[in-house]
Amino acid sequence: MFFDRRLSVTSNGYLARLKSFSHNARQYLLFVFLTTLNQGIYGVIFNLYILSLGFREDFLGLILSLSSASIGLFAIPAALICDRLGRKNTLLLSSVLYTLSLIFLYNTTSRELLAVSSIAYGVALALSFVTGGTFLVENSTAYERMHLFSMYYIIYTVSILSGNMVGGFLPGMLAGMLSFEPGGAMSYRLTLYVSLAATILSLLPLSYIKEKSSTKNANISHLKVYRSIFQSKTACQMIFIYCLYGIGWGVSLPYFNVYFDTILGANTSQIGIIFSVSQLTMVIGYFLVPLLTEKLGKIRLASMVQVLSIPFLLMFTFTSSVLVAALGYVMRWLLMNMANPVLNSFKLEIVSNEQRPTMNSLTWMACYTFVGIGTYAGGLLMASGQNALPFLITSVFYGITAILYYVYFNEVERGQNA
Repeated sequence: MFFDRRLSVTSNGYLARLKSFSHNARQYLLFVFLTTLNQGIYGVIFNLYILSLGFREDFLGLILSLSSASIGLFAIPAALICDRLGRKNTLLLSSVLYTLSLIFLYNTTSRELLAVSSIAYGVALALSFVTGGTFLVENSTAYERMHLFSMYYIIYTVSILSGNMVGGFLPGMLAGMLSFEPGGAMSYRLTLYVSLAATILSLLPLSYIKEKSSTKNANISHLKVYRSIFQSKTACQMIFIYCLYGIGWGVSLPYFNVYFDTILGANTSQIGIIFSVSQLTMVIGYFLVPLLTEKLGKIRLASMVQVLSIPFLLMFTFTSSVLVAALGYVMRWLLMNMANPVLNSFKLEIVSNEQRPTMNSLTWMACYTFVGIGTYAGGLLMASGQNALPFLITSVFYGITAILYYVYFNEVERGQNA
């Protein structure tokens, strides 16, 4: 009886916070759902598409690293553009550039054009990443912010899941219907075309966002803001964490589908199902994040789930069974990504309002610059036949970041709560 009453109160409180989301936040969440459908299809298909064109893993690693490095290197200019144009216009610019870059990526076999398009793709994502987190913080209050970030990741995950399913099954269906070679470049390319429709539609909810004049901080001295951030020990520690996190992310994460395909012998349908199941479990995980943070605290939760993900990554690495590898992949994905709402909200809560766009850009720059370095290194290792080594390197870096995150920020969170 007491448990039922307590559960009812918790549920009502959860729903009340969801209902308190602002108009702008709701429109942004719809935008995220539409644009992320493409990323779900892209995540399953694009690497295999590049390999099906006759390129090797080292070239795949190069263009993936160019995208990641472009996100990192353009993160600071993206913050300046965000302040100059405003949040809404920056998101619109990002979406247009994102769409154009995908059109070229999906239609050329030229190494040079693939490289240039990958850079443009990274620039578009930099604009979106730097603006998105700041936009959510500015269009929420402390009352519902953790729930808003969790709902963002829930919607993102559901959309990725849907895209993974499309990316997993549509190439085979198209090959059967149009007599294409199964697993051939043309069936992959047509599947990638499908993703563009949702990307174009994502411009519609952006047009309904009401820009807040107070978000345009063009008159603020950016040099002064950067100086103040680098004078903060806490902010510098956060940026350092993102550097380490980026290496661990980049060296292996882009190659999970390649490993399933070339090492474990899984087909695109199986890969699509595995990726979709991982996204489905994440929906449950993101629902639990606000409740768990209230029990454990943000920093303890983020550090704990990252450490617990490592044994499952090792399970994935040291098995020859697709089923066991799938279990390891799904559990690693669930645990590691449960930290994301905490990571992306807490880094903006430790700085002032005028520092948030800059802090966001610096952490993304740190993360994705090292993602780019790690991705290229991982591609070289995969091409040389050292297929397990990238995943072992990731395990080491994830363990280090989890420990340092707790050491650096647990007392900071206690101070905030006090």
